[in-house]
Order: sequence, then C-alpha cells, then structure tokens
Amino acid sequence: MKVEYRTPAGTGSYTVLADDSVTTLAAQISGFQPAYSKSPMQAPGYGAAVPVTLDLGNGHYRIAFSVDRVHAGADAAALFLLNEMAKFTGSLDLKITVGAQVTYLAGTVLTECTPDPQSDQSTKIRYAFNGGLYTTTAP
Repeated sequence: MKVEYRTPAGTGSYTVLADDSVTTLAAQISGFQPAYSKSPMQAPGYGAAVPVTLDLGNGHYRIAFSVDRVHAGADAAALFLLNEMAKFTGSLDLKITVGAQVTYLAGTVLTECTPDPQSDQSTKIRYAFNGGLYTTTAP
C-alpha cells in the first residue's frame, strides 16, 4: 500500500506519506480503516405510521491508518514528530494505491495526527482524514 498527498488540494504533484513496498523508507502502514457514513433526513409524515426517511446523498468519508517509521536516530525521530503536524494545513488530496488499484480522496482535511510515545529511533503516528470526494478518477 502507498499513501500520497498533495496540498493545497487540486494543485501540484503528490508527495509520499508512506509506502510499505519500499523497504528503504522503513514505513509500515497498519490499521487501514476507510469509513463511509450518511445523515439522511427523517421527518414525520402526515398520517404515516413511521417517519419518512430521505437519502439526500450527503455521504461523509473518513480514512484512518497508522504509519510506523524507523529514523536514523533518536534526534531525527524527535525532529520528524515536531515537523510532521505542520505539513497538513488546509484541504488536500489523498492518493491511495493498493496493488494496481488507485483511489483518491479529493479535498479532504487532516483531523488526527496522533503520535504514540516515541521509542528511540522509531515513530508511530495515527492519521485520520475526513470529508472530500471519494473517486477512482484523478482530481
């Protein structure tokens, strides 16, 4: 699996966030959890036994995953943690590649970037991105 991003959304080229197929990057993606939820409109119908439920098409996408990385040393790991949070400002596009399948979450925002306690030269960060347009066509 490979996860890339570009910011601001819709411009520029993609930057690799994590790619567990390249051993030199020493990044392992785990806990990949895509989610989709809706908020349908419900209203009482005159004379109806049950409320009327309407699908307004307002779907909400969320993608979360953890990335384990090994750094050159403890100082490099600490510096990485300090700088990682600042990379994801505003809306961005995610590109997720699994095998030959590529999917995009365009116009999403980072809502979680939570590091586990640092252990010497390794880091583990939980990322979550919310909103945006889920598509298999490049934005």
